Amino acid sequence: MPIRNLTALVGLLLLQGCALMGGRLNVDPVAVSAQKPGNVALYVAVSRNGSGVVGLEPKDFKVYENGVALDSTQIQLTLLPPDRTTSRRAAVLVDMSKSLTPDERKSLSDALRPFISRLRQREPVSLYAYDGAEKAHLVQEYSVDAHAVPDEKDTNMDRLLGFSRKDASSSLYSAVLDGAQKLETALAAEGRPVESGTVVVIALSPDSAGRVEEGKLRDFIDDSPLHFFLMTVGASASNANLSFIGKSGGTRAGSAMTMSAPLNDVANAVEDSYDRNYLVSYCSPARAGKRDVRLEVMIRDAQGKRSVGSYSTEVDANGFGPGCNPQTAPQLVLTKPKQVVRLAANEKPAAKAAAKAPHTAVGPAPSRASGTAPEPKSNAPASIAEPPSGLGYE
Repeated sequence: MPIRNLTALVGLLLLQGCALMGGRLNVDPVAVSAQKPGNVALYVAVSRNGSGVVGLEPKDFKVYENGVALDSTQIQLTLLPPDRTTSRRAAVLVDMSKSLTPDERKSLSDALRPFISRLRQREPVSLYAYDGAEKAHLVQEYSVDAHAVPDEKDTNMDRLLGFSRKDASSSLYSAVLDGAQKLETALAAEGRPVESGTVVVIALSPDSAGRVEEGKLRDFIDDSPLHFFLMTVGASASNANLSFIGKSGGTRAGSAMTMSAPLNDVANAVEDSYDRNYLVSYCSPARAGKRDVRLEVMIRDAQGKRSVGSYSTEVDANGFGPGCNPQTAPQLVLTKPKQVVRLAANEKPAAKAAAKAPHTAVGPAPSRASGTAPEPKSNAPASIAEPPSGLGYE
């Protein structure tokens, strides 16, 4: 069966991080593989101070087996593209249950165009509108386009802005459930071993339809392997107890006129969760027995200060032998991540909305793997943090 997401429980792991003068470096497990004739692959997310560490090279990684450092050249240590094993898709659900003024519609369009363009540079995007109906309404499927830019002539956005409500109520909970289930189905159809789906919810109102109980949606999101981001817009949604929907990150806009900066923060967080991932592959010299494997990552900042972090696990080397090719596609089994860092909440646009903000970094979302026990659930909603000072949100 396919693995359900970038992060879920498998035994035999030990996390450890080392904090040196350069700051704390976290090496969090995503997935692991050990297969004959001697291939070992470690899929990890590397971050420091909550932000993903990008641009790492093979020389930045060191492998130890049973405490002995292995020669990277001898073991043919290499970095494989994570996309080889990962399916990625995003679903964006936009609340169209309220009547919007022409200026508010323009603001919504101006915020969504660059947001969707950024997402689809990495993954396909499904755009949905929802109102009081039970199901979310598909507006457009956007294919991957590495060179996508905001298009003022995008008629698909006109379809969203011209959406005609069939039911003036707001069925937020059923729309989230429906959009997430459709996303899971689309990911499974791609047939890759690792599935990474992102649900972005833009809510202007709390749920008023009551088709799905809050507890049911909480349980679904807790158990879901998907990443969930929430942006509430205006006092009605922001004052409601909706933050549990933003399991992977939450933010807010003061009104429909100030959505660009918060959506830019969500885009930063989605990109950050992607860029921090590395798939390290090597050929083990072991030929029998269990091996304690430690992957160490070491980087230096501009001042030359070191940051070191590591991740340890155990692999079964019985049956290993010669003939290993580190380029072989790994048969990955997922591992469990750390908790995520929340997005800042915004009520006013940032001074530089288009720039990637360093304070908004979100790690991989909690998830599950087939055949493992679910994590204990917390009924307390995740808090939405206040915006940091000095960054243009005052």
